[in-house]
Amino acid sequence: MAPLRTGLAALAATSALLAAGLVLPAPASAAPAVGSCFDYPFSTLGKASSAAPVIGCEFPHTAETWFVGTVPDSFGPPSKATQADRLLAARPCTTKAMNAALGMPTRVLPSRYRTVVLFPTDAQWNAGERWVRCDAALQSGLQFQSTTGTAAAFVAASAQDTLNFCTPSTPSARNTAAVQCTKPKRNWIKVLDRELGGPNSRFPGTSTVLRRSAVICQKIAKKYNGKAEFPGWWRINPTETGWRLGKRSVQCFVPLAQYLQEVAQSTPAPAPAPEPTPAPSPA
Repeated sequence: MAPLRTGLAALAATSALLAAGLVLPAPASAAPAVGSCFDYPFSTLGKASSAAPVIGCEFPHTAETWFVGTVPDSFGPPSKATQADRLLAARPCTTKAMNAALGMPTRVLPSRYRTVVLFPTDAQWNAGERWVRCDAALQSGLQFQSTTGTAAAFVAASAQDTLNFCTPSTPSARNTAAVQCTKPKRNWIKVLDRELGGPNSRFPGTSTVLRRSAVICQKIAKKYNGKAEFPGWWRINPTETGWRLGKRSVQCFVPLAQYLQEVAQSTPAPAPAPEPTPAPSPA
């Protein structure tokens, strides 16, 4: 009878708490795991959370988790967190780290893979979850490309040039679509994506952003000038509104034809095959 009395006592105590208006916290669920796959839309970029469930990577999906960290209780519900706090929590999720996780640690050019930083939903936070995760998603046009299998396997099976980030025509700051670089006369290739400010930095002003981004993009354009007298280049600058939303990088582009010309001129010619040694004449 003792266990029964104990159980009834616990039930009575819980009922008393609820009657007093006190809600007991729900038990915490498991944090997401590296290698988990999800299927969510392009509009998830920039949001604090996603309710998309984990699915098997053998099924079509748009994202795969490559990093999982933790945030303290003081972070508060992610839906109310400041942009600075979200950026600070996502500092491990650099492009270099993502490239290494996907199996391309020596990659130099920006790729069409995007890092999507997500936190628990309010319901998950209230259940005790305290994680931050970074997913890799492959951009195609203005959406995420659906793939099957792991991201690392997809990268290993793809020619690296097919992962380069090109725009269909002159880059647009409003809608920066990403396509494969297949049309040298129309495409512009992204050759640099560089942050201009850290998580706690304030917008430095439009004139300062324009001046700094011009110096950065002109310099990288010279590297991929194709020996042109007046090499073309383009930039997409962070705006004050974008800065508040965490978009603080300058993106530099050059015409694809110019880039290909530079690559062709910089690639050493293959060494000639050795000529066969003639057989000695019979005595």
